[in-house]
Amino acid sequence: MILHSCIDLSKDRNYTNYLSYFGDSLTSHFPKKYTSMITDYSYSVDTVGHFNTEEFNLTLIKEKKDINEIKLMYNNNKVYDINDKCIIVVNDFLDNNNLILQQYKEYQSKFSKNCDDNYVVIPNFWSNDYADNATKSKLDKNFKYIIIDSKVGENVYSSKINYYKSYMPSIVKHGYSKGIAFNEKEDIIIYWLVLW
Repeated sequence: MILHSCIDLSKDRNYTNYLSYFGDSLTSHFPKKYTSMITDYSYSVDTVGHFNTEEFNLTLIKEKKDINEIKLMYNNNKVYDINDKCIIVVNDFLDNNNLILQQYKEYQSKFSKNCDDNYVVIPNFWSNDYADNATKSKLDKNFKYIIIDSKVGENVYSSKINYYKSYMPSIVKHGYSKGIAFNEKEDIIIYWLVLW
């Protein structure tokens, strides 16, 4: 008897482990199972190289109808573009050309003082397959962002984050953000969770 599958079972197991590691409340918006539609997922914990963050990203190439379903599912959530004055990108100074950084040098994410609403935080997608250094999120300008949940504060969301150190503005010094980035032009969906 031969068992054949289009899905790499080890990737499915790893993906499930990552979901379990972060817990249901932080990963409730992610697909529950690894499928062949998933082109990439990444998990990183590196408090030096990634400047005190922990994150989980999942990239899917899907049909436009799936993006429409996501927009309908989260129709009460505001859809942001990268030029929104209220967006702050986690460690926006990181990019593929600047990976070896001096640990104690003073870096900090930039933010606009012209935000007339609440600030929202999105990840720096510098290591994503669709990264484009032309924007502060490192994703193509055609990506839009839905923030599903975000909390700012000194609460311990991860034991691996050093709460005495931050590269974020004081208004969002520590916290977490979970959401979905999508590009309707190329039919790409990226699920994210980032803790900083």
